[in-house]
Amino acid sequence: MKQKHHIRRAAKILQGLLVVSLLFNFQFSTFNSARAQMKGGVAVKVTRKTQMMNGKRYFIHIVEQGQTVYAISRAYGLKEVEAITKKDIHFLQVGDTVWLPCKGQRLPDGTTAPQATDAPAATPQGTAAQPASSEARGQHAAQASAATQISAAAPQVQTVYGPGAEVRQRVNPQSIVVSVMMPLYLSQMESISTSKFDVEQRGKTTYKSLEFIQFYEGLLLGLDQLEKMGYNVTLNVVDVEGNSDEVVEQAFRSHKVAESDLLIAMLTRQPFEKVSKLARAANLFVVNPVSDREEIVKDNPYVFKCMPSVQAKAKATVEAIHNTLPTAEVYVIHSGARAEKSALAALTAEMDKVEGMRYRLVDWAKAQKLTTMLKNDGQTVVVSLYDQDKAKNRIYASQLLNKLSSIKNNTPYLFTFVDWTSLYTDIDFAQLQNLNYHTFYGDWLMTDDVQRAFVERFREEFKTEPISGYAGMANDIILYFVSGLHQRGTAFFESPVIPQPKGMIYPLRFSHDRQDYGYENGEAVLYRMSDFQFKAVK
Repeated sequence: MKQKHHIRRAAKILQGLLVVSLLFNFQFSTFNSARAQMKGGVAVKVTRKTQMMNGKRYFIHIVEQGQTVYAISRAYGLKEVEAITKKDIHFLQVGDTVWLPCKGQRLPDGTTAPQATDAPAATPQGTAAQPASSEARGQHAAQASAATQISAAAPQVQTVYGPGAEVRQRVNPQSIVVSVMMPLYLSQMESISTSKFDVEQRGKTTYKSLEFIQFYEGLLLGLDQLEKMGYNVTLNVVDVEGNSDEVVEQAFRSHKVAESDLLIAMLTRQPFEKVSKLARAANLFVVNPVSDREEIVKDNPYVFKCMPSVQAKAKATVEAIHNTLPTAEVYVIHSGARAEKSALAALTAEMDKVEGMRYRLVDWAKAQKLTTMLKNDGQTVVVSLYDQDKAKNRIYASQLLNKLSSIKNNTPYLFTFVDWTSLYTDIDFAQLQNLNYHTFYGDWLMTDDVQRAFVERFREEFKTEPISGYAGMANDIILYFVSGLHQRGTAFFESPVIPQPKGMIYPLRFSHDRQDYGYENGEAVLYRMSDFQFKAVK
């Protein structure tokens, strides 16, 4: 009964704290820790990492094997009912997060927990913090504090540059202020199953929030890296519980998102469209992490689209064909669908630049004789741009693979703009392998040292497998944009290209081609399937 009472109380406290927004000031401190012994001999490592939530400071504890709420609470000098969890179950699992109030209590290592009213140690803009001794770092950790108050007045416009956006001054010269808007549905956490194997929950909007939590966790790892670089960051996390314009605008205005240096909007189509308009009106640059849609940068110079542009994919595809198969004839398969229009235009434009490149556009509806066309004495390449709906796309992929695999002599090479191995879990990998499959791979590449290191860090910290498009992209975004703002101030927005910070997984290189359009990522890495693994095409 005591455990159940704790969970009901924790859920109620959590809803009160996190129903709409979380204001986190990430106090970067060392991971020097004390250990408190729990009953049964299992130790609880006491972390020094804290976050601000609605004006109160909390320790962030990641649950390890054998730990209980009781043992964790006691290690931090608290009663069991004071701990806050976000699980709707009666026990903790490895990798869960527990928030524990900082109340000035005495910790096992002899130090005192920080108070919510402590003042943060600021890092001047454009400078990096100097390394400190363990003792000094410990003192800094105990003294660091709540988020610096953001001025209620809108930041002043500073300059006007090419794309048509007005660049504002920094909100707070002592801390880079980043807002993150995403649908976590924290007020409904009690009704959402947190089991990764709950099939009935999959596909529901609220269940999607559990995957978005990985984006938040990726931000945490990126912020850990920024700590080592000496950067001071204030993160304002806003939970958007709905898709309507009214809900989005309420969240944007009530949590002062406009008073930020940058907005990261991990939102679906409709809420992103609304928030991007609000950001433009506030002269606030907004980052879209995972959308492939080209139209998100249309008529809004404040938008950054992180997924590679179709132009970047077209260029990488044509370069690979020209470098490895210079005499091949290229067959571009399409259906005339609107979704294919920009990719088709970009690809033909790139092929037209290569002198002597031969290509043919093939409408799939009229491709009954495709196999006959491909049976010739020369090398052939098939580039698939077909994009109808999910069901049609899967049927098409299977039919195309069967057609291409039936050609035994001079087997064609297959290129796709989207990764079929991620989209279709039941696809025939042997067929792809035999077709020298090339694509823009969307999962972890464990042969890459940086990616492998990130996955291992994520597993160790959160005791679960990271999703590359969520955790990995979040890590890269926070590293890239905070580094740019720290190194160059708001001039970074005038030309947002910097050397890739250490720890970044995927390349980002932003550019814009049209007046009043936003920025698109011009870096796309093409991969080839070899020995049933993907390897980057250099």
